[in-house]
Amino acid sequence: MPQNFYELVWIFIIYAFIGWCTEVSYAALDTGKFVNRGFLNGPYCPIYGCGVVIVVAILTPLKENLLILFAGSFLLTSVLEYITGYILEKVFHNKWWDYSDKPFNIKGYVCLKFSIYWGLACTFIMDIIHPIIYAAIRFIPFVLGVVLLSIIMCVFAADCIITVTTILKFNKRLKVMDEMAASIHRLSDEIGENIYENVTDVIEKSAKFQETHVELMDKISETKENIYGLPQTAKDKLAETTGAAKDKLAETTGAAKDKLAETTGAAKDKFAETTEAAKDKLTETTEEAKNKLAEKAENYAASREEKKRERELALEEKKRERAELMERYEKLYEEKSFGFKRLMKAFPDMKSRDNNETLEKFKIHFNIKKKDENKKDQAS
Repeated sequence: MPQNFYELVWIFIIYAFIGWCTEVSYAALDTGKFVNRGFLNGPYCPIYGCGVVIVVAILTPLKENLLILFAGSFLLTSVLEYITGYILEKVFHNKWWDYSDKPFNIKGYVCLKFSIYWGLACTFIMDIIHPIIYAAIRFIPFVLGVVLLSIIMCVFAADCIITVTTILKFNKRLKVMDEMAASIHRLSDEIGENIYENVTDVIEKSAKFQETHVELMDKISETKENIYGLPQTAKDKLAETTGAAKDKLAETTGAAKDKLAETTGAAKDKFAETTEAAKDKLTETTEEAKNKLAEKAENYAASREEKKRERELALEEKKRERAELMERYEKLYEEKSFGFKRLMKAFPDMKSRDNNETLEKFKIHFNIKKKDENKKDQAS
């Protein structure tokens, strides 16, 4: 059992390194390539160091009873993993590992399978490995050990600061890119709506113009019918007057004949005058209708052109804004992102609480996850 803080720090560092080696080996077997699976950049996984320190500090008096040792290791490491996952998610807004697809999991932070692994590993460490490690720690001269620990812990602290800064920058980039993606989507919708409105407006105005045209033509036809009816009325009246005059002619004298001729001449003159007036009115009405139709057509064309120009300007502005956003969006993908890429490779199941869609796109961009895998995750 560790006797002081010095020994506890050594235990933490050594098992953090062993834990990192374990994670890297597991990833190599799983993926066939080297992956730095640590939360930090250096070759250590702090959660392994903390787990073994807790188990060693609490369960050393019970190490002779393997069943209690296993049960205690199972419980302590599970609680540690749950608390660590919960705190990391709350602080950084990212879920770094997710056991939601595993049976008997608790909110995805812990699951029965890996808790059993933890219990077995800690039991093996306490019974076989730790006595050797502890003897090696006590063999190191104290002064040398302090110097080495000081150097290691300074590197560890710097690594922690760098990693936290990288995560905060990464989250900020995800947020900016998520907002840009939303703006690009909104502009695309507005451009589509603008084009649709242009087409719809043209169709509606064309229909309205045709309706007005038909009304004017009906009015012209009605006017023509009314005007053309006037000469026939005059003819009927003339025939009636002439017939009456002829009947009267048979009964009257020469003077009556002269009066009849005079009446007939006056009727003819009136007929000619009425016919001429009707023609003038027809010409005037037709010309007026044509002018009105031409004026409406001109106003419609002018209004249409003006609105078309306004919409084209708005459309071009939206296209320009969308193009700029898309260019900036692509540049953010290509910016220096070694730390981001390493973290995503180390935690391929990482999920962002606020910007997960953009995070998944990053994984595809860096070939960490394939498109079909992403679609499958979204569907599930």
